[in-house]
Amino acid sequence: MTEPSEIVQAQLQAGLDLPQEKKLYFNGYTIAMTPTDIVLVLMFNNQPVATLNTSPTIAKTLGKVLDALIKDYETRTGQKVLTLDEITSSPGAT
Repeated sequence: MTEPSEIVQAQLQAGLDLPQEKKLYFNGYTIAMTPTDIVLVLMFNNQPVATLNTSPTIAKTLGKVLDALIKDYETRTGQKVLTLDEITSSPGAT
């Protein structure tokens, strides 16, 4: 039987092996929620590049996983990752 970590590694590798036109970078987002779904519009330089639709369960799980990854990064590097709100409200922000 395949171990879960092996499955995750295989999924990650498959994602990395996707053709360039299926890879996205985003530096902003717009988000909305309906009674049954969450819609996330990914933005690059204020221009939409993709729309993701997901269930609240998947969105909440993704949020928890991302939060844990960032906390681990901050612990290992000793560097705090600022949120956009923290960046834009700091003195000297444009």
